[in-house]
Amino acid sequence: MTTEDNESEKKAIEQAIIDHYHEGHAQSDPNLYEGILHPDWKFFMLNDDGHLEIVDRAEYMSWYNPAELDQSLDWETKFFYVDVTGRVASAKISIENQNVRYVDYFNLIRQDGKWWIVNKISHPFRK
Repeated sequence: MTTEDNESEKKAIEQAIIDHYHEGHAQSDPNLYEGILHPDWKFFMLNDDGHLEIVDRAEYMSWYNPAELDQSLDWETKFFYVDVTGRVASAKISIENQNVRYVDYFNLIRQDGKWWIVNKISHPFRK
């Protein structure tokens, strides 16, 4: 993979994350996640007691409902890095609004010409 190809793939990943993951949060619309979360996607998180919980795609998407959208929230996504090796990648982002900031670590794969997040680990910061 050339440097130009690698940069092109990084930009494609960043755009997919903005179009689907960021907008899923900003619009509280679970349908947007279908464009970026692999069908076998998993979310690994520590609960308030420090125990590992693993959430699948369907459960995660059930947390979002456009009818409950808080339009006063301004969501912002920042990229710390996107690292691509062939058809696999990792990304570290910050997604936040006035109430909360999440630092998310994604592992991604390129399958059928599309980048998919296959898993996520996240750390929340309450403001």
